[in-house]
Amino acid sequence: MQVKVKICGIRNIEAAKVATEAGADFLGFNFVPSSKRYINPAIALEIINSVRDKVKVVGVFQNAKNTEVNKIALDLKLDFVQLHGNENNEYINKVGTPVINFITLDDQPEKFRVDYFLLDRPKRGKGNIVDLEKAKKLTANSPLFFAGGLTPDNVLMVVKQVKPFAVDVAGGIETDGHQDLEKIKLFIGNAKGVTL
Repeated sequence: MQVKVKICGIRNIEAAKVATEAGADFLGFNFVPSSKRYINPAIALEIINSVRDKVKVVGVFQNAKNTEVNKIALDLKLDFVQLHGNENNEYINKVGTPVINFITLDDQPEKFRVDYFLLDRPKRGKGNIVDLEKAKKLTANSPLFFAGGLTPDNVLMVVKQVKPFAVDVAGGIETDGHQDLEKIKLFIGNAKGVTL
């Protein structure tokens, strides 16, 4: 089995097409208005339509109104909704699309009823990737997207050690705040360079 790859923070058709052609399994579109990677849903729809049926599409939200999440998910035909805030099970149960839920190593994933987890550093955390040994224990029981601090240079090591369901990258494939097409291709190639 090969690890799946999610390229997040897609903001233009070129990056979406390059990522898809290089073998990305998921493309992430950030609908958090305060994020530097925010994209207007109407623009996201144009990009999504350019790669529809070639890749799974994920919408990233943080503490948004449930009605807003469901409307965007329906309008854009999202395959998954990624929740990156303080959403609880009551909120999650009202989402009409499969959910990827953000957790840190301090969380208890078993308390959430979701399809997948996305393990990342704490929201305000900076620095290196999370503790790989602790992350490895989580992957034994949970379908896990591994995120936070990944780059083309370290992704293969993480895949080999942690064996996650998927790896997720945004900042690690950027140069000067913009998605770097060569880094996207390199990241995907390196991540998929090992069979689990």
